[in-house]
Amino acid sequence: MTSQIAEPLTPRFMEAAELNDLLLRSQLKQGADLKVLMFFATAVPMGEPVRSTATDIGRLVGLSTTSASRSIGRLAENGWLQLAYTAVGVKFYRLGIKVTGVLLHQEDDADGPLATVRHLHAS
Repeated sequence: MTSQIAEPLTPRFMEAAELNDLLLRSQLKQGADLKVLMFFATAVPMGEPVRSTATDIGRLVGLSTTSASRSIGRLAENGWLQLAYTAVGVKFYRLGIKVTGVLLHQEDDADGPLATVRHLHAS
């Protein structure tokens, strides 16, 4: 599969056949990784960031925050997830190139930056 940087994906949820293909292709060794990947694949339309923290995701899929966080890290490291943006030191991810076939820019997030930081100088 050739990677390319692309326009944002047309928002749509994965269909059953695509989810089945993802399940079979992933061959994930860790059950936690599979739970987290399936959460990302079904929580939002493809290309959209999941706006949940590792704590929230862990609670929803029956994992500790530590397990969910480690799974997210492994999935991102291996291309199954991609960093979408960072807000207040918390990283938020979307499906990665191994799932979508395209690499999206961080700034492709529809909401854009949450704030502009300016340095204040003392008088």
